[in-house]
Amino acid sequence: MQKKTLALAVACLAAAPAFAQSNVTIYGRADYGLMSRTGSSGATPDFNGKTEFASGIQGATRIGFRGSEDLGNGLKAIFELEYGTALDQGTTTSTQWGNRHSWVGLGGNFGTVIGGRIDGLRYNAMFSKYDPFGVVTLGNFAQMTPQVDRYDNAVMYISPNLKGLTATAVFSTQARGQENAGNRGDNRLLGAMLGYENGPLSLGASYEYYWTQGAPDNKLWFATFAAAYDFGVVKVSALYDKIQSDDGNTLVKGQDQNSWLVGVKAPVAKNIDVRAMYGQTYYDEYKGKDANDLDASKWGVGADYRLSKRTNFYADYGSIHNDSNAMNTIGPAGTNYLNGYGVRGFDVGLAHKF
Repeated sequence: MQKKTLALAVACLAAAPAFAQSNVTIYGRADYGLMSRTGSSGATPDFNGKTEFASGIQGATRIGFRGSEDLGNGLKAIFELEYGTALDQGTTTSTQWGNRHSWVGLGGNFGTVIGGRIDGLRYNAMFSKYDPFGVVTLGNFAQMTPQVDRYDNAVMYISPNLKGLTATAVFSTQARGQENAGNRGDNRLLGAMLGYENGPLSLGASYEYYWTQGAPDNKLWFATFAAAYDFGVVKVSALYDKIQSDDGNTLVKGQDQNSWLVGVKAPVAKNIDVRAMYGQTYYDEYKGKDANDLDASKWGVGADYRLSKRTNFYADYGSIHNDSNAMNTIGPAGTNYLNGYGVRGFDVGLAHKF
């Protein structure tokens, strides 16, 4: 299942019918399954294997609230608050009940402006859309490269749809990390994205630039380009991603990384979809030095069996091959860069959306 991109979700909300009073919708997802991982490759050590029940394999278990108020003259006030939790643990601690995104804004003929904690462009509107696994399950490719899933303390503008073309711009005064006394040490971000939709054709490009106030050698750049075409019997997608960072960057020190993927998704019956993906990541530079034998590849296959529009079973398999000095591990979420377990595994589960 592909997640809705932020731009699509905001556009749908801004385009909702006018109401004389504020209206609120409660939505969410409950996801639970079995996940098993094992194996070694390259510099990844040999694992004995790990099999576990887990919440949120195909998509984080969550509850959300969204709403709008008609302010007249085509102007709307909009908001969305979303919180993640876990089905498999009886706790409401901060590690399990956390703020996923939360924003408030205005929408009108000029477009949409929102502010708060906002889903990231590269992660949620590029990898999530053009990888047939999104950024979830053991089949996803997003975990093969560092990801920043959300921007804290951010303001975002989304343009109106102009014959299929949309533009998005974002600025964050503290994109990640703790707030500091004064501005020194704040992690600033500028980002932009262009998207084009025309029938079966979809194109996207995004750019993110991070820097740290008072640290001139702590800069980080992401550039991502993607395309997809839906032939009806099969949807084909491709993505290319480039990362560069300064030697002093605290997230990915001295890195020049290239990644690409190709994927397919196809309906094979009235209520069954299958998907597959293959991708590679390789380095021109790593930690300020020439990269030797750090390349890696991953492939994944999976399927959904839909019981209804809101409920589905899922099953996926993923496998990573590391070169001799690479140590990627496999995980069910796109932000698990080098923090997974083993190099191959499968998952099965049940998801319900409300």
